[in-house]
Amino acid sequence: MLIFLKTHLVETVVLVLGVLIFIQLLYYVLLFFKFALHKPKRSLLQQNLGVSVVISAKNEAHNLIHTLPVIASQNYPLFEVIVVNDHSNDGTKEVIEDCIARFPHIKMVELNSSVTNVVGKKFPLSIGIKTAMYNHLLLTDADCMPASENWLQLMAAHFNREKQIIIGYNRIQQRKNWMNKLIRYELVHYAIQFFSYHLIKIPMMGVGKNLAYTKELFIENKGFTSHYHIPYGEDTLFINRVATSKNCDIEYSYESQTISKDPSTVRTWFRLKKNRNKSISHFATKHRWLLGVYQTISVLIYPVWILLVLLIPWDLQIHIILFSMLLIKLIFQHIAFGMGAKKLNEKGIVPFLILFDLISTIANPVIYILSSFNKKS
Repeated sequence: MLIFLKTHLVETVVLVLGVLIFIQLLYYVLLFFKFALHKPKRSLLQQNLGVSVVISAKNEAHNLIHTLPVIASQNYPLFEVIVVNDHSNDGTKEVIEDCIARFPHIKMVELNSSVTNVVGKKFPLSIGIKTAMYNHLLLTDADCMPASENWLQLMAAHFNREKQIIIGYNRIQQRKNWMNKLIRYELVHYAIQFFSYHLIKIPMMGVGKNLAYTKELFIENKGFTSHYHIPYGEDTLFINRVATSKNCDIEYSYESQTISKDPSTVRTWFRLKKNRNKSISHFATKHRWLLGVYQTISVLIYPVWILLVLLIPWDLQIHIILFSMLLIKLIFQHIAFGMGAKKLNEKGIVPFLILFDLISTIANPVIYILSSFNKKS
Protein backbone atom coordinates (compact mmCIF):
# COMPACT_ATOMS: atom_id res chain seq x y z
CA MET A 1 0.00 0.00 0.00
CA LEU A 2 2.80 2.41 0.95
CA ILE A 3 4.68 1.54 -2.23
CA PHE A 4 1.54 2.23 -4.28
CA LEU A 5 0.98 5.60 -2.58
CA LYS A 6 4.59 6.59 -3.08
CA THR A 7 4.48 5.56 -6.73
CA HIS A 8 1.25 7.51 -7.23
CA LEU A 9 2.79 10.57 -5.51
CA VAL A 10 5.86 10.41 -7.72
CA GLU A 11 3.73 10.13 -10.87
CA THR A 12 1.68 13.14 -9.76
CA VAL A 13 4.77 15.24 -9.07
CA VAL A 14 6.29 14.25 -12.43
CA LEU A 15 3.06 15.35 -14.11
CA VAL A 16 3.14 18.65 -12.22
CA LEU A 17 6.76 19.23 -13.26
CA GLY A 18 5.88 18.47 -16.87
CA VAL A 19 3.00 20.94 -16.82
CA LEU A 20 5.16 23.64 -15.22
CA ILE A 21 7.93 23.23 -17.77
CA PHE A 22 5.43 23.12 -20.65
CA ILE A 23 3.82 26.40 -19.56
CA GLN A 24 7.22 28.04 -19.15
CA LEU A 25 8.22 26.86 -22.64
CA LEU A 26 5.06 28.53 -23.94
CA TYR A 27 6.24 31.80 -22.35
CA TYR A 28 9.64 31.39 -24.02
CA VAL A 29 8.35 30.42 -27.47
CA LEU A 30 5.22 32.57 -27.74
CA LEU A 31 6.50 35.58 -25.80
CA PHE A 32 10.25 35.95 -25.22
CA PHE A 33 11.21 34.66 -28.66
CA LYS A 34 9.23 37.59 -30.07
CA PHE A 35 11.91 39.92 -28.78
CA ALA A 36 14.80 37.50 -29.37
CA LEU A 37 13.88 37.28 -33.09
CA HIS A 38 12.64 40.84 -33.49
CA LYS A 39 14.09 42.88 -36.36
CA PRO A 40 13.45 46.58 -35.69
CA LYS A 41 12.44 48.92 -38.47
CA ARG A 42 14.34 52.19 -38.47
CA SER A 43 11.98 55.13 -38.15
CA LEU A 44 12.60 58.38 -40.01
CA LEU A 45 12.99 61.55 -37.99
CA GLN A 46 10.18 64.02 -38.51
CA GLN A 47 11.23 67.53 -39.43
CA ASN A 48 10.79 70.27 -36.80
CA LEU A 49 9.66 67.85 -34.09
CA GLY A 50 10.51 69.68 -30.88
CA VAL A 51 11.34 67.58 -27.82
CA SER A 52 11.51 68.53 -24.15
CA VAL A 53 13.89 66.41 -22.07
CA VAL A 54 12.63 66.39 -18.46
CA ILE A 55 14.83 65.50 -15.46
CA SER A 56 13.97 65.53 -11.76
CA ALA A 57 17.06 66.17 -9.63
CA LYS A 58 17.37 66.03 -5.84
CA ASN A 59 20.94 66.47 -4.55
CA GLU A 60 22.35 65.30 -7.87
CA ALA A 61 25.22 67.74 -8.33
CA HIS A 62 27.78 64.92 -8.51
CA ASN A 63 25.83 63.31 -11.38
CA LEU A 64 24.59 66.35 -13.29
CA ILE A 65 28.08 67.77 -13.65
CA HIS A 66 28.81 64.80 -15.94
CA THR A 67 25.47 63.90 -17.52
CA LEU A 68 23.82 67.27 -18.16
CA PRO A 69 26.41 68.57 -20.68
CA VAL A 70 26.14 65.30 -22.65
CA ILE A 71 22.33 65.45 -22.67
CA ALA A 72 22.43 69.10 -23.73
CA SER A 73 24.86 68.27 -26.57
CA GLN A 74 22.62 65.76 -28.34
CA ASN A 75 22.68 65.63 -32.11
CA TYR A 76 19.17 66.97 -32.54
CA PRO A 77 17.90 70.17 -34.19
CA LEU A 78 15.14 71.32 -31.82
CA PHE A 79 15.02 70.50 -28.12
CA GLU A 80 15.15 71.87 -24.62
CA VAL A 81 16.31 70.33 -21.33
CA ILE A 82 14.21 71.03 -18.24
CA VAL A 83 15.81 70.20 -14.90
CA VAL A 84 13.53 70.34 -11.86
CA ASN A 85 15.64 71.13 -8.80
CA ASP A 86 13.73 69.26 -6.09
CA HIS A 87 14.74 70.81 -2.73
CA SER A 88 18.46 70.21 -3.31
CA ASN A 89 21.04 71.47 -0.82
CA ASP A 90 24.25 70.10 -2.30
CA GLY A 91 25.15 72.50 -5.10
CA THR A 92 22.74 71.09 -7.69
CA LYS A 93 21.49 74.60 -8.44
CA GLU A 94 25.01 75.89 -9.09
CA VAL A 95 25.79 72.99 -11.44
CA ILE A 96 22.60 73.61 -13.43
CA GLU A 97 23.29 77.35 -13.63
CA ASP A 98 26.81 76.67 -14.87
CA CYS A 99 25.41 74.42 -17.60
CA ILE A 100 22.77 77.02 -18.54
CA ALA A 101 25.57 79.51 -19.14
CA ARG A 102 27.04 77.13 -21.73
CA PHE A 103 23.80 75.66 -23.08
CA PRO A 104 20.97 78.25 -23.24
CA HIS A 105 18.37 75.59 -24.10
CA ILE A 106 18.67 74.20 -20.55
CA LYS A 107 15.98 75.48 -18.18
CA MET A 108 15.75 75.09 -14.42
CA VAL A 109 12.57 74.85 -12.35
CA GLU A 110 13.14 75.24 -8.62
CA LEU A 111 11.00 73.65 -5.94
CA ASN A 112 11.23 74.57 -2.27
CA SER A 113 9.77 73.23 0.97
CA SER A 114 6.76 75.54 0.75
CA VAL A 115 5.58 73.94 -2.50
CA THR A 116 4.76 70.33 -1.60
CA ASN A 117 5.35 67.52 0.84
CA VAL A 118 4.66 64.77 -1.72
CA VAL A 119 7.31 62.05 -1.58
CA GLY A 120 8.98 60.80 -4.76
CA LYS A 121 9.41 62.17 -8.28
CA LYS A 122 5.80 62.50 -9.34
CA PHE A 123 5.29 66.11 -8.32
CA PRO A 124 8.66 67.39 -9.65
CA LEU A 125 8.12 65.57 -12.95
CA SER A 126 4.56 66.92 -13.22
CA ILE A 127 5.87 70.47 -12.79
CA GLY A 128 8.62 69.85 -15.35
CA ILE A 129 6.14 68.43 -17.85
CA LYS A 130 3.76 71.38 -17.42
CA THR A 131 6.69 73.74 -17.97
CA ALA A 132 7.73 71.96 -21.18
CA MET A 133 7.60 74.01 -24.35
CA TYR A 134 7.12 71.03 -26.65
CA ASN A 135 4.45 68.35 -26.80
CA HIS A 136 6.94 65.50 -27.14
CA LEU A 137 8.69 64.58 -23.89
CA LEU A 138 11.74 62.43 -23.16
CA LEU A 139 12.26 61.51 -19.50
CA THR A 140 15.47 60.39 -17.86
CA ASP A 141 17.28 60.62 -14.52
CA ALA A 142 20.15 62.82 -13.38
CA ASP A 143 22.50 59.84 -13.14
CA CYS A 144 21.75 58.56 -16.67
CA MET A 145 24.32 59.11 -19.40
CA PRO A 146 23.12 58.77 -23.02
CA ALA A 147 25.03 56.00 -24.78
CA SER A 148 25.56 58.26 -27.81
CA GLU A 149 24.87 61.71 -29.18
CA ASN A 150 22.01 60.16 -31.18
CA TRP A 151 20.00 59.05 -28.14
CA LEU A 152 17.39 61.80 -28.44
CA GLN A 153 17.16 61.45 -32.21
CA LEU A 154 16.57 57.68 -32.10
CA MET A 155 13.93 57.90 -29.38
CA ALA A 156 12.07 60.83 -30.97
CA ALA A 157 12.06 59.22 -34.43
CA HIS A 158 9.26 56.85 -33.35
CA PHE A 159 6.79 59.64 -32.58
CA ASN A 160 3.98 60.06 -35.08
CA ARG A 161 0.25 60.75 -35.01
CA GLU A 162 -0.43 57.29 -33.60
CA LYS A 163 2.65 56.54 -31.47
CA GLN A 164 2.57 58.61 -28.29
CA ILE A 165 4.70 56.40 -26.03
CA ILE A 166 8.26 55.26 -26.75
CA ILE A 167 9.78 52.73 -24.34
CA GLY A 168 13.59 52.70 -24.24
CA TYR A 169 16.23 50.70 -22.38
CA ASN A 170 18.40 51.79 -19.48
CA ARG A 171 21.37 49.69 -18.44
CA ILE A 172 23.98 50.05 -15.73
CA GLN A 173 27.71 50.32 -16.21
CA GLN A 174 29.25 46.93 -16.82
CA ARG A 175 31.66 45.73 -14.15
CA LYS A 176 33.33 42.39 -13.48
CA ASN A 177 32.00 41.87 -9.94
CA TRP A 178 29.21 39.37 -9.23
CA MET A 179 26.62 41.83 -7.93
CA ASN A 180 26.95 43.88 -11.09
CA LYS A 181 26.28 40.80 -13.20
CA LEU A 182 23.34 39.75 -11.00
CA ILE A 183 21.68 43.18 -11.19
CA ARG A 184 22.24 43.33 -14.94
CA TYR A 185 20.67 39.86 -15.22
CA GLU A 186 17.58 41.18 -13.40
CA LEU A 187 17.38 44.26 -15.64
CA VAL A 188 17.79 42.24 -18.84
CA HIS A 189 15.20 39.68 -17.70
CA TYR A 190 12.80 42.51 -16.91
CA ALA A 191 13.46 44.28 -20.22
CA ILE A 192 12.98 41.11 -22.29
CA GLN A 193 9.59 40.77 -20.66
CA PHE A 194 8.28 44.30 -21.25
CA PHE A 195 9.64 44.48 -24.81
CA SER A 196 8.13 41.07 -25.60
CA TYR A 197 4.74 42.02 -24.16
CA HIS A 198 4.75 45.08 -26.39
CA LEU A 199 5.47 42.91 -29.43
CA ILE A 200 2.40 40.75 -28.73
CA LYS A 201 0.37 43.97 -28.38
CA ILE A 202 0.07 43.90 -24.59
CA PRO A 203 2.28 46.84 -23.54
CA MET A 204 2.35 47.13 -19.78
CA MET A 205 5.47 48.88 -18.48
CA GLY A 206 8.44 51.12 -19.15
CA VAL A 207 11.39 52.53 -17.24
CA GLY A 208 11.51 56.24 -16.42
CA LYS A 209 15.28 56.41 -16.96
CA ASN A 210 14.62 56.22 -20.71
CA LEU A 211 11.00 56.84 -21.56
CA ALA A 212 9.18 59.17 -23.95
CA TYR A 213 5.56 60.19 -24.26
CA THR A 214 3.53 63.21 -25.27
CA LYS A 215 2.46 66.04 -23.02
CA GLU A 216 -1.00 65.76 -24.54
CA LEU A 217 -1.29 62.12 -23.39
CA PHE A 218 -0.07 63.06 -19.92
CA ILE A 219 -2.62 65.85 -19.52
CA GLU A 220 -5.53 63.89 -21.02
CA ASN A 221 -4.95 61.12 -18.45
CA LYS A 222 -4.49 63.59 -15.58
CA GLY A 223 -0.85 62.67 -15.14
CA PHE A 224 0.05 60.78 -11.99
CA THR A 225 -3.01 61.83 -9.99
CA SER A 226 -4.55 58.35 -9.86
CA HIS A 227 -1.50 57.03 -8.01
CA TYR A 228 -0.11 60.16 -6.35
CA HIS A 229 -0.44 58.45 -2.99
CA ILE A 230 2.12 55.82 -4.05
CA PRO A 231 5.72 57.14 -3.72
CA TYR A 232 6.99 55.10 -6.68
CA GLY A 233 5.81 54.04 -10.13
CA GLU A 234 5.94 57.41 -11.89
CA ASP A 235 7.00 55.37 -14.92
CA THR A 236 5.62 51.82 -14.68
CA LEU A 237 2.22 52.69 -13.19
CA PHE A 238 1.59 55.54 -15.62
CA ILE A 239 2.54 53.45 -18.66
CA ASN A 240 0.53 50.48 -17.40
CA ARG A 241 -2.54 52.69 -17.24
CA VAL A 242 -2.24 54.56 -20.56
CA ALA A 243 -0.31 52.30 -22.98
CA THR A 244 -2.24 50.50 -25.72
CA SER A 245 -1.25 48.30 -28.64
CA LYS A 246 -1.66 51.28 -30.97
CA ASN A 247 -0.08 54.21 -29.10
CA CYS A 248 3.14 52.51 -27.97
CA ASP A 249 6.49 51.69 -29.61
CA ILE A 250 9.91 50.45 -28.46
CA GLU A 251 13.52 51.48 -29.12
CA TYR A 252 16.40 49.43 -27.74
CA SER A 253 19.37 49.92 -30.09
CA TYR A 254 22.70 50.51 -28.36
CA GLU A 255 22.90 54.20 -29.34
CA SER A 256 19.41 54.87 -27.99
CA GLN A 257 20.14 53.51 -24.51
CA THR A 258 20.97 55.39 -21.33
CA ILE A 259 23.59 54.18 -18.86
CA SER A 260 23.31 54.53 -15.09
CA LYS A 261 26.08 54.29 -12.52
CA ASP A 262 26.94 50.87 -11.18
CA PRO A 263 24.82 50.29 -8.03
CA SER A 264 26.31 46.87 -7.28
CA THR A 265 25.25 46.23 -3.70
CA VAL A 266 22.98 43.61 -2.17
CA ARG A 267 20.83 46.39 -0.77
CA THR A 268 20.33 47.92 -4.24
CA TRP A 269 19.45 44.53 -5.72
CA PHE A 270 16.96 43.86 -2.91
CA ARG A 271 15.36 47.31 -3.31
CA LEU A 272 15.16 46.87 -7.09
CA LYS A 273 13.21 43.61 -6.77
CA LYS A 274 11.03 44.87 -3.91
CA ASN A 275 10.00 48.06 -5.73
CA ARG A 276 9.26 46.07 -8.87
CA ASN A 277 6.98 43.71 -6.93
CA LYS A 278 5.21 46.67 -5.35
CA SER A 279 4.63 48.34 -8.71
CA ILE A 280 3.32 45.14 -10.30
CA SER A 281 0.81 44.76 -7.45
CA HIS A 282 -0.90 47.93 -8.79
CA PHE A 283 -0.98 46.78 -12.44
CA ALA A 284 -4.15 45.94 -14.36
CA THR A 285 -5.54 42.51 -13.46
CA LYS A 286 -4.63 40.77 -16.72
CA HIS A 287 -1.08 42.09 -16.48
CA ARG A 288 -0.69 40.91 -12.89
CA TRP A 289 -2.00 37.50 -13.92
CA LEU A 290 0.41 37.12 -16.86
CA LEU A 291 3.42 38.23 -14.83
CA GLY A 292 2.33 36.28 -11.76
CA VAL A 293 1.93 32.96 -13.58
CA TYR A 294 5.40 33.26 -15.10
CA GLN A 295 7.05 34.21 -11.82
CA THR A 296 5.24 31.47 -9.87
CA ILE A 297 6.26 28.81 -12.38
CA SER A 298 9.86 30.04 -12.37
CA VAL A 299 9.94 29.72 -8.59
CA LEU A 300 8.40 26.22 -8.51
CA ILE A 301 10.31 24.35 -11.22
CA TYR A 302 13.62 23.86 -9.39
CA PRO A 303 12.14 22.79 -6.01
CA VAL A 304 9.77 20.33 -7.72
CA TRP A 305 12.61 18.90 -9.80
CA ILE A 306 14.85 18.50 -6.72
CA LEU A 307 11.97 16.87 -4.84
CA LEU A 308 11.58 14.29 -7.59
CA VAL A 309 15.29 13.50 -7.67
CA LEU A 310 15.16 12.87 -3.91
CA LEU A 311 11.90 10.89 -3.97
CA ILE A 312 12.71 8.52 -6.80
CA PRO A 313 15.14 5.68 -6.09
CA TRP A 314 17.98 5.58 -8.58
CA ASP A 315 16.59 4.47 -11.91
CA LEU A 316 18.61 5.37 -14.98
CA GLN A 317 15.65 5.64 -17.34
CA ILE A 318 13.56 7.85 -15.02
CA HIS A 319 16.48 10.11 -14.16
CA ILE A 320 17.32 10.53 -17.84
CA ILE A 321 13.73 11.74 -18.34
CA LEU A 322 14.02 14.17 -15.41
CA PHE A 323 17.34 15.59 -16.58
CA SER A 324 16.03 15.82 -20.15
CA MET A 325 13.01 17.83 -19.01
CA LEU A 326 15.22 20.28 -17.15
CA LEU A 327 17.69 20.42 -20.04
CA ILE A 328 14.96 21.34 -22.52
CA LYS A 329 13.83 24.16 -20.23
CA LEU A 330 17.42 25.44 -19.90
CA ILE A 331 18.07 25.28 -23.66
CA PHE A 332 15.02 27.37 -24.50
CA GLN A 333 15.84 29.73 -21.64
CA HIS A 334 19.40 30.22 -22.90
CA ILE A 335 18.22 30.87 -26.44
CA ALA A 336 15.60 33.45 -25.40
CA PHE A 337 17.78 35.13 -22.81
CA GLY A 338 21.03 34.91 -24.79
CA MET A 339 19.58 36.46 -27.94
CA GLY A 340 17.77 39.10 -25.89
CA ALA A 341 20.92 40.04 -23.96
CA LYS A 342 22.85 40.28 -27.23
CA LYS A 343 20.26 42.67 -28.68
CA LEU A 344 20.66 44.87 -25.60
CA ASN A 345 24.46 44.65 -25.78
CA GLU A 346 24.65 43.11 -22.31
CA LYS A 347 27.81 41.02 -22.05
CA GLY A 348 29.14 38.54 -19.53
CA ILE A 349 25.90 37.39 -17.88
CA VAL A 350 24.61 34.56 -20.10
CA PRO A 351 27.28 32.03 -18.91
CA PHE A 352 25.97 32.49 -15.36
CA LEU A 353 22.30 32.28 -16.29
CA ILE A 354 21.58 29.11 -14.29
CA LEU A 355 23.26 30.49 -11.17
CA PHE A 356 21.38 33.79 -11.34
CA ASP A 357 18.15 31.97 -12.10
CA LEU A 358 18.60 29.86 -8.97
CA ILE A 359 19.38 32.93 -6.86
CA SER A 360 16.23 34.65 -8.11
CA THR A 361 14.21 31.50 -7.49
CA ILE A 362 15.22 31.57 -3.84
CA ALA A 363 15.03 35.35 -3.42
CA ASN A 364 11.72 36.11 -5.17
CA PRO A 365 9.32 34.51 -2.65
CA VAL A 366 11.33 35.88 0.29
CA ILE A 367 11.29 39.42 -1.08
CA TYR A 368 7.61 39.11 -2.01
CA ILE A 369 6.69 38.10 1.55
CA LEU A 370 8.79 40.90 3.05
CA SER A 371 7.22 43.42 0.65
CA SER A 372 3.73 42.24 1.60
CA PHE A 373 4.39 43.07 5.25
CA ASN A 374 5.15 46.69 4.37
CA LYS A 375 3.18 47.63 1.26
CA LYS A 376 2.83 51.27 2.27
CA SER A 377 6.55 51.90 2.80
